[in-house]
Amino acid sequence: MYYYAEVLRGMRALRVVAIILAIFLAIAIVFRLWAFSEHNPEGLASALQASPTAHVTTKTLAGGTIETTVNDPFKHIHAVIDRRGQLFHMDVTLPTTNSMSQERFFSIGNSSVDRTHRGGMSHVVITREGAANNIGIGILFAISCVIGLITATMLGGVLAKENDGHLELAWTKPVSRERLALASIAVDIVTIVSSQFAMVILTAIVCAMFIWPLPTFYANAMTPSVVALALLGPIAWYACLTAFSASLKRGLGMVVGLGWLAALFIPGIAEGTAFTGSDIGRTIHVIFQTLSYIDPISYVSFHGSLGSNGMQFQTAIGAIGTSALLLLVLTIVYVVLAVLQWRRVEA
Repeated sequence: MYYYAEVLRGMRALRVVAIILAIFLAIAIVFRLWAFSEHNPEGLASALQASPTAHVTTKTLAGGTIETTVNDPFKHIHAVIDRRGQLFHMDVTLPTTNSMSQERFFSIGNSSVDRTHRGGMSHVVITREGAANNIGIGILFAISCVIGLITATMLGGVLAKENDGHLELAWTKPVSRERLALASIAVDIVTIVSSQFAMVILTAIVCAMFIWPLPTFYANAMTPSVVALALLGPIAWYACLTAFSASLKRGLGMVVGLGWLAALFIPGIAEGTAFTGSDIGRTIHVIFQTLSYIDPISYVSFHGSLGSNGMQFQTAIGAIGTSALLLLVLTIVYVVLAVLQWRRVEA
């Protein structure tokens, strides 16, 4: 197998990704256990209903709302709790000395807590509308772009790594330089995409941990463009790092470090000078806006705006679909430049 070393490099990168994702999952589990153990409105409602001195009655109102009334004369507590789907509303009166009257709550979704105190009694009204449990698939892939960029940075400059002390060994393989270079790049691209799919799965698991009822995932007309943009962004960044370092035998770390610095500053300066009134400012904007078209990071930083046709997303370059297409072209150009440079490198 001519590409055993390339596969091993990809496996090492995936092990690093697995460690990062495992840390994220552990943090999410700890936060989940903390947030929903004693710090949510349902916890207070359950505690009130479980009191041995409480008289609890439950009935179903018109519209499907389940109303629970808790009357506890011994503790001077009266509460009315309404539940319908993810909607939760509780109106409770209890002594100010009761620790529940001052408790802080954590909940997912739109919620509000209103407290008033009078004559040694507290009146607490808690409303929680719940979290939206319908999540776009495009959002999951957009989040995965972060881990994709991390993986792309770890693997970027694969040809420069071959130049650094491995060039003679690489050329002894019974394949052409072009085929070896393209195979190495292909293995790394598969690794990057695999890391993103792992992130998508992890994000879906975390959503299921925090949202009840379990979330559903949907796709719409924009989903293919968003998914393409999220997958192509890290690949284009990897290709960019590889193209700018393909002819180097030393200094890959500097290329990666300065590459990130330039990639972040170029779209920032272009956007910051977009509405300047001075001639110098307009010149700077034209220069950096032009550079943005060859900067893959410019394509993966997008924002949304509410228009007549609903929420519209744009990148620093333009529409999502156009940006995804340009990223594909940019990836191909960078890969071709990297291979052409490497075939001319001498040992």
